[in-house]
Amino acid sequence: MIKNLKNKIKKIVDVRVRLLRDQQHQNQQIIFNHSQLKQLFSEDCFIPFSGWAISPSTILHVLNDITINERKCIIEFGSGASTFYIAKLLKVLKSDAIFYSVESDEKWANELKRQLKIHGVSDYVRVIYAPLKKVPDNYSLEEQEIWYDTQILEETFNGQEKFDLILVDGPFGGSTPYARYSAIPFLRKLTLDQASVFLDDIHRTDEAFILKEWEQLLGRKAKTEERYGFFKNNSSFEVKPFQLSKPAL
Repeated sequence: MIKNLKNKIKKIVDVRVRLLRDQQHQNQQIIFNHSQLKQLFSEDCFIPFSGWAISPSTILHVLNDITINERKCIIEFGSGASTFYIAKLLKVLKSDAIFYSVESDEKWANELKRQLKIHGVSDYVRVIYAPLKKVPDNYSLEEQEIWYDTQILEETFNGQEKFDLILVDGPFGGSTPYARYSAIPFLRKLTLDQASVFLDDIHRTDEAFILKEWEQLLGRKAKTEERYGFFKNNSSFEVKPFQLSKPAL
């Protein structure tokens, strides 16, 4: 009986140690990824990461993709920290890539433009204010009711765009069921076959379902990390961020 009790205690302790180790490793990875991002800006600059922000790991993955696969036409849905880093990277690379950032909040869109100008990167991104409106049926999924104003987006694009990187971190999940689904149906005719596609927050039920639906639309299998999913073409280079090794127990 005592032996059984010891075994049970040992199993509980082992599980706790493993959880603590995994959490420590995750924290170290976040710190490492954030240190990589900081290289793009000087010490007198602050890019906020709130609880709503996209993770440093996702941004670093996107930046790797832009650099290594030489992306030329980029769009993101949901403006924030990623907007600053992508724009600054394009400036550092002296890239002629086109970068659109779609935002549904007018106040934030205007503030973002002001901050981008302060940081000297406003010439490398076009911020599009597109409020949330009723989504056309051919772009919606099940109970989804709204998405970015498609008329504004259609008027913005001249039809010549061929997006090779799509980052979806908006609209915010509580705006409507399956809020982020419409990005791929809307952009299908403007998206290259080898484009990379990133979807943040796949730990949530709606985003996980959206990722599966996009697999059918794109005809590709998604890969997943802890907080985001992504699609890559087999001909593209591997661009996942460097991963720290887990310490042994």
